[in-house]
Amino acid sequence: MFIRNATLAFCLFSSLGAADWPHFLGPNLNNSVPDEKIVTSFSEGRPRLVWETDVNPGYGGAAIVGDEVFNLDRVNQEFDVITCRELETGKVKWTWKHDVPGRISHPGSRGVPTVTSDAVYATSGFGHVYCIDRATHKPRWIIDTCKRFEATPPRFGYAIHPVIKGNLCFIAPTSEKIGLAALDIKTGKTVWTSESIGSSHSSPQLLKILGKDVLVMVGDFNREKLVLLGVDPGSGKTIFNYLENFGTGIFNAIPNVFMLGKDTAVFTAGYGKGSRLLKFTGTEEAMTITKTAQLPFGDKFHIPLMIEGKLYMTADRGGRRRGSRQPSNTGQSPASGMVCFAPDGVVHWSTGKELYLNGGAILNIGGMIVSQDGDTGELRLIKPGDKYQELAKGKVFSKKTGDQLWAPMAFSNGKLVMRSQNQLICVDLAPVK
Repeated sequence: MFIRNATLAFCLFSSLGAADWPHFLGPNLNNSVPDEKIVTSFSEGRPRLVWETDVNPGYGGAAIVGDEVFNLDRVNQEFDVITCRELETGKVKWTWKHDVPGRISHPGSRGVPTVTSDAVYATSGFGHVYCIDRATHKPRWIIDTCKRFEATPPRFGYAIHPVIKGNLCFIAPTSEKIGLAALDIKTGKTVWTSESIGSSHSSPQLLKILGKDVLVMVGDFNREKLVLLGVDPGSGKTIFNYLENFGTGIFNAIPNVFMLGKDTAVFTAGYGKGSRLLKFTGTEEAMTITKTAQLPFGDKFHIPLMIEGKLYMTADRGGRRRGSRQPSNTGQSPASGMVCFAPDGVVHWSTGKELYLNGGAILNIGGMIVSQDGDTGELRLIKPGDKYQELAKGKVFSKKTGDQLWAPMAFSNGKLVMRSQNQLICVDLAPVK
């Protein structure tokens, strides 16, 4: 899987450096950089702080290209700001802002910018898509998704991380009639649109399935029916459309599909909906998805990691305000916290209530799990294996973190960029020479 995803990522961003983290999910599109090396302990109880800066409340993570860090911030519910900083110092190199007054539930930024050799692409919670020239720091184009596609923001706002392939920028308007859309990267004009996926807080993702590049998006109808849509990136033609009735209760489509092999995948969801193991069959033009197993645990926000044949996720407790928990067909009891399980769904171990982590992000860096606690913001280094083994833990934020620390992290050249509700920070995880 790592080889296939790395090849796809190289095709998308071949002009960028191998160590860059230029977009959501990182260079290999799986939150993993297996060839990097990091420390295995913190000499003073915490990693070395490189820099820190204040940000406004939100959930948007950073992208790193070369010696620059990019993030989208939302200020006082009035405007969006894209900021470029020096990776080594945190010093601001340039900013660009756009007025978008208004409030959405859980205020703040959502997405991770997508950075190419010459432009920065980002999406606001209200659906504005920005293409900013890296040389002039001015917009090449801006589109209002809601106006163009007759859409309304989903309940918690858009959380789209634009995907770039060739001359196309892929987004997800999620209107009544349109699920995905492709834009011309030079003009922002619409090239194609796909069928509807209902509502979504997820983001498009390019996956290699049965040897073909497929643009995949997760959605839901009335928060009760799961939708997995796969389309041809060049035309928007539907390749598969998987529907599953989740029944009554709360559900928001957030994580996307995670490929386990050329024809198998796992889809994970929180809100007591558990996870699904999926099998793809068919041709490059038309595929069918079969659910092969249903697991009683799931991650509400992030895809799992695959390390040496085992999967790791931060599973939620599965509580919901109404409705019943989704049943399992594996005979297992629900697991929560950090969960280690096999590709067939069998659980090896879980931390449960002893270490919940509350939806915090996890990365695989050189075979080490790097975890941000979703409640406290603490940074942990965890050794994968047959049991939970915590090698290091440290407090990394100097100010109050706030809660719901769910933003993605980014890693490049030994530097880890992470955020709380009040700060964006960079810590040094490079091995001591």
